[in-house]
Amino acid sequence: MNSATEILKLAMSMERQGQRFYEGFVDQVENPVIKEIFLSLSKTEEEHYYILKNELDKLEAGGQWSPTEQLKPTIERSLFDIRLEAEKLNPEKLSISHSDISLLRMAYLIENDFAEYYKKAMDFTEDEAGKKILEMLYHWENEHRRVFYEEYKRAMEGYWFDQSFSPF
Repeated sequence: MNSATEILKLAMSMERQGQRFYEGFVDQVENPVIKEIFLSLSKTEEEHYYILKNELDKLEAGGQWSPTEQLKPTIERSLFDIRLEAEKLNPEKLSISHSDISLLRMAYLIENDFAEYYKKAMDFTEDEAGKKILEMLYHWENEHRRVFYEEYKRAMEGYWFDQSFSPF
């Protein structure tokens, strides 16, 4: 990472790949909650891509980073809201397949990579406004990581229970 534009270009690529991952697997996920999370994350990663693209365009044109106050997410449904709705569903509808568990783990790892990238990119950015934007993106991705970890953990425990197995 040598410059802000290189950081942004790689981040844009990562966000686009994340969007494609969620879009590509949304029809393969069986669990309705995970499906809804994948749909939401697909839109969120697309939004992140355009935030980064806007910043790149501004910097390449000789401008400055945007103030973070101008970069509030526009996605209406948060992952927290999706999870709250899931709590109200019939437990039978929340069963999870082994393949869903694998997809949750992959999604967790993707979000982990995003969060870690933004965290490290902050150290390579001298501009304070740029650091704030990267920090904001770090927090967003870290929240995605947390949600996927919780879903993965819940899924594994449920799967173990269904199989009458407990590693403890």
